Amino acid sequence: MDIFITGASGYIGSALTRTLVARGHRVRGLARSDAAEARIRANGGEPVRGSLTDLAVLAHRAAHGDAVVHTAATDTADRPAVDAAAVTAMLGAMQDGVFITTTGAPRARSSRTPVTEEDTADPTGPLAWLAQAEARVLDAPKVRGVVVRPPMVYGDGGGPLARLVRQATADGTARYIDAGDNRWSTVQVNDLATGYATLLETPTHGVFHIAEPVPVDMVSLAAAIGDAACVPVASWSLPEALETHGPLAGFLAMDAALDASRLRSLGWSPVFGQTLEGICGALRNPAQGYRAP
Repeated sequence: MDIFITGASGYIGSALTRTLVARGHRVRGLARSDAAEARIRANGGEPVRGSLTDLAVLAHRAAHGDAVVHTAATDTADRPAVDAAAVTAMLGAMQDGVFITTTGAPRARSSRTPVTEEDTADPTGPLAWLAQAEARVLDAPKVRGVVVRPPMVYGDGGGPLARLVRQATADGTARYIDAGDNRWSTVQVNDLATGYATLLETPTHGVFHIAEPVPVDMVSLAAAIGDAACVPVASWSLPEALETHGPLAGFLAMDAALDASRLRSLGWSPVFGQTLEGICGALRNPAQGYRAP
């Protein structure tokens, strides 16, 4: 397949590019800088210069391939509007093919027991736009629309886990909120990439969770982060966490357990995560790049 990836130079997009190229696909990746172009080439892809606001570039590339995987996002307040315009431009240019967009675990109902794709909740606040973002792709008339909801992604020394380790190092303490018994699903970044590939190569549509079978509780994760950062572990209240770290603390205080049985029925399994013994195993493994020198 000829596949166009937005965010191809990013954390998820880089793993996805390497995975797809290894499986024999041609990958063209959106790149907004020379450094991004170099990363895409190093991963085996072909750079397409532009950004999410270059709608003509997005439309042209989407119209001349077999599939689009949308993993890019801005970190500014206009993210919902930028995303809507970019996706609309790409979908409007496509006459057929596959379009995969990426949302997240908060789109599913908060639960300590893994929930299926149908068990959703309308997110509020900064993530309220995710519901419309999913519908935009699922309701597109000319393409096979797919939505991927990743949980907490880890591995290869990157992702939100790296930020949590850096924060613990800076704070001098790895903290969990209240009792720390809330649970999050996780997925190793290369297993996530294999999940995207499975969905591209299988004639299916709809919403898919890509997650390991057993969620991790925040006490265990904080302990592993503390060990990696060589700092003690302690609890603090949600108000304290929100005052210090803002909305991120609110996400970490929720439950986000996802059932990925639907994807496993297509033959996917979390091979990399199983080898590492999950997210806590990755934190203990020096080769993963999370541990303090």
